[in-house]
Amino acid sequence: MRTQDAHKKVRDGARLAVTLALVAVLGGCALQPAPQSKDAGSVVAGGERGKRLGANLSDFLAQSSGGAAIQLAESPWGRDVEVVADTSYFAASGRPCRELTVRHAGRQAEQGAIACETATGAWVVRRQVTQALTQGGAR
Repeated sequence: MRTQDAHKKVRDGARLAVTLALVAVLGGCALQPAPQSKDAGSVVAGGERGKRLGANLSDFLAQSSGGAAIQLAESPWGRDVEVVADTSYFAASGRPCRELTVRHAGRQAEQGAIACETATGAWVVRRQVTQALTQGGAR
């Protein structure tokens, strides 16, 4: 009789554990996520993180088609640069972004950048985190 009681207790305990686990899983699915600001998780969260671009370059990025270029006497990358903007795309943040290729006058080297439009309509340049991997650079 004692062996049967012990087996019953173990069986009842196992049922209770499975039931509690099921309730916890279903309860987690039913919970509402906390409200997030529209910038939550954004690559440009906080409004204008990144280096703000001047009016000429911002207007160019807002209006030009992919592959268009602009010559700038002054820029975030220095003096006398040509900026070529790829086609606009929507980043994971939902914001319009463009890949940029920056060429300095008199130099062969190119530099990549990413520019994204903020909620206020300004454009900011962001660090290109994949550049080293896509161009085969050292880590």
